[in-house]
Amino acid sequence: MTKKVFVTGAKGLIGKETLKPLFNKGYKVYALTTGDIVQSDKINWVQGNLFDYAAMDNLIAEIKPTHLLHLAWQTTGMFNDNINFDFLTASIELLKSFKQHGGKKVVIAGTYVEYAESKELLNEYTSLLEPQHVYGKCKNYLREIAELYCAQNNIDFAWGRIFSAFGFEKDLRRLTGDVISSLLNNKIVEIRSGSLIRDYIYSKDVACAFVEILDSDKNGIFNVSTGKATSIKDYVLTIARLIGKENLVVFNEQMSDQYKFVVGNNSRLVNEIGWVPKYTIKQALEEVIALGKEKTYVKL
Repeated sequence: MTKKVFVTGAKGLIGKETLKPLFNKGYKVYALTTGDIVQSDKINWVQGNLFDYAAMDNLIAEIKPTHLLHLAWQTTGMFNDNINFDFLTASIELLKSFKQHGGKKVVIAGTYVEYAESKELLNEYTSLLEPQHVYGKCKNYLREIAELYCAQNNIDFAWGRIFSAFGFEKDLRRLTGDVISSLLNNKIVEIRSGSLIRDYIYSKDVACAFVEILDSDKNGIFNVSTGKATSIKDYVLTIARLIGKENLVVFNEQMSDQYKFVVGNNSRLVNEIGWVPKYTIKQALEEVIALGKEKTYVKL
């Protein structure tokens, strides 16, 4: 049987990095976009909107994908926005269409903010779940519903909780793009929460993890993380050193309501899937900075 995968969020930070690995694994790849169709001899781009349920059902009926990789969600600056409820509903409708038209395995992107704050490494099955924002709560609700629905309908199900992913993107509201863009354009960067600890992971490594999970016979929840702790201060200084603009970074530590320590135990992903990150933070940032210089971060 031909393996056909339907990918949502295919032009996003992570989704765009899954397409080539999926193709290389032998999948016939159908990539969803709300924009213009991209011509490709490897990827089948399809136009559609997740919120148009009837049109999406027709699309799934036509393609009949065996696999679903659902990455689409609006996150940046939208932690308490009502759009999270729209994505929750649309995701459930998509899952129903996938089942109706013969789907076999689904993998959906979750998030570390489903967890409660902890001083320990976060574990998929022992750490407390206590999301603080609408975004995290809707993701967690989706995980519960999707897990139950798939069990009820004999569909393989996996959920990847993504930690602090970074990469090249045009949305400069995210820390990495903002810092790189500012420094490349000789602007002062002020960091107010440099002491916070995060588990930074390159978008290409995240994408490969999701592809490996999708292509495996494993189900359940996986932390998509490196297991390594890095302070925001050290992360930003790494960027500044690579650009040669450390003098433009100012640290003005202030109280923050964000989690102080967020690092994931990735032993399940490593031991059961065989995934390991290919990039160090420095190697990944070198790529991102190079793309920033080449594309949109430098204002002429």
